[in-house]
Amino acid sequence: MAKAFGIGEEELPAYTDELEESGLRQTLSQAEQEFERTVSGVTDRGNPYSFAALGWDEVARLYALIRVRRPVVLVETGVCNGVSSAAMLQALERNREGRLYSIDLPEHSETSYPAGTFWEGKMGAAVPKGREPGWIVPDELRERWDLTLGRTQDELEPLLDRLGEIDFFLHDSEHSYECMRFELRAAHAKLRPGGILASDDTNWNRAFQEVVEEHGLDSFSLGAGLRFAVV
Repeated sequence: MAKAFGIGEEELPAYTDELEESGLRQTLSQAEQEFERTVSGVTDRGNPYSFAALGWDEVARLYALIRVRRPVVLVETGVCNGVSSAAMLQALERNREGRLYSIDLPEHSETSYPAGTFWEGKMGAAVPKGREPGWIVPDELRERWDLTLGRTQDELEPLLDRLGEIDFFLHDSEHSYECMRFELRAAHAKLRPGGILASDDTNWNRAFQEVVEEHGLDSFSLGAGLRFAVV
């Protein structure tokens, strides 16, 4: 993680400990265990259903980034069961400011959908049947959260127009090149100077790297395929 932007690896353990003390790690672990106990089967595309969450190291780094940068208006695409949403909301609660606006087109387990509902390259990330996207987010963190259901291709630009300017954007929805590039470019246009442009699964295609290069930005890893740049 980039010391130049206020976070050094030597400082990360303090934020990890802070997050541990919140009880969120236990909440996330219990939710994943419940998913594994209760969900089985495959999607219409033949992919096994999966909890599909960030690893704990990535969760802790994402939390630390928000604690240090203190964004006030945050937008996230892709919620699924809500691991990244919960981590960001926990950071906002600790910061005592900020609001998270999320967009999600959920795929529920044991549910068939019309052809074309989801990108053909989508894997098995799913919400348990009968649950809502972000079901694992603790009730006490929900006051800072607005969730819109729908395709980001339909919902993102209207949301960004309503918000005007944003401080933080995280892509974690459809990982097609076309969708990622669309989202990242739309979000970049609305980010305030010093804002964060972030994406998970940046290793799926070159969309994130291309957008970063277009604007002459440096990008930094939060672990695995999760990266961010400061505009």
